[in-house]
Amino acid sequence: MDVITSIEQLHKFARPCVVALGTFDGLHRGHMDVIRTAWEEARRTDALLAVFTFSNHPFACFRPDKVPPALITAPQKHQLLQDLGVDVLVDIPFDFSVARLTPDDFLEKLARLCYSCLVVGNNFTYGLRGAGTVETLAASAQRLGFKLLVRRLVSDGETVISSTAIRRLIAEGDVAEAATMLGRSYSLTGIVAHGNERGRLLGFPTANVELAGSQQAIPQGGVYAVQVEVKGRRFGGMANIGYNPTFGDVAKPRLETHIFGFAQDIYGETITVNFIARVRGEVKFASIEQLQKQLQSDKQCCLELLGSYTDQVF
Repeated sequence: MDVITSIEQLHKFARPCVVALGTFDGLHRGHMDVIRTAWEEARRTDALLAVFTFSNHPFACFRPDKVPPALITAPQKHQLLQDLGVDVLVDIPFDFSVARLTPDDFLEKLARLCYSCLVVGNNFTYGLRGAGTVETLAASAQRLGFKLLVRRLVSDGETVISSTAIRRLIAEGDVAEAATMLGRSYSLTGIVAHGNERGRLLGFPTANVELAGSQQAIPQGGVYAVQVEVKGRRFGGMANIGYNPTFGDVAKPRLETHIFGFAQDIYGETITVNFIARVRGEVKFASIEQLQKQLQSDKQCCLELLGSYTDQVF
């Protein structure tokens, strides 16, 4: 997959491109519908599949204090798109030079890709202050002679799938419904750090990832059934997000994950925790014994939720 990181790098490739356009800030099912439609058109016409998106949220340019938490990391986004068969990824920063482009200026820049077809969702806007809409794009398609495919927004029941709706679900701890909208489990990736090693004393050693300063959406505090990707394998596990209220000595939020059937030293290793379902909220227990008993119950609940996911090579 060719990756273009500046609008000035746009250039003609060996074949015309079918381009999926969008912010694609979550690569949820609605975004994937646009990209898969572009994929089908590209394969039908023997064209290259290109995705045009931004490496940052547009709010970062004008209202950095309002940038919403991310639903996906840049490496995750690139890997998902590569797996989908994208030939060209245009992943540029949304900055003032891009923001000042008029709709016609934007299409003129994009024309360097020698596109034969553009694919967008029906709420797509482009150009200075979002002046370009699917209506103006349709008029440009007629005038300039390219094909335009406009996709209806995808719904989950009566709810339109959107990044905003998914962030709300994650904040509420409803990671199962968030996964339905995303089309995959929501995940957090981080480096395993040393903690208080209290989990080991309780019989539930944990891999700890600090969450303070994270740019990603953090699920509501509590215990979750999870799948953990570590050292090329996927294991079942249970994770706690929060401050350990029973002990009251954790000042910053932390992701603590007990990995079932795993006993290796992974300090300094990168792990990815995929959230399957929320088991319960954070509780302050009156004694260590009560906490241990609850952890045993939590583990059994997580094992039942995970089923055959435990200890799989991927």
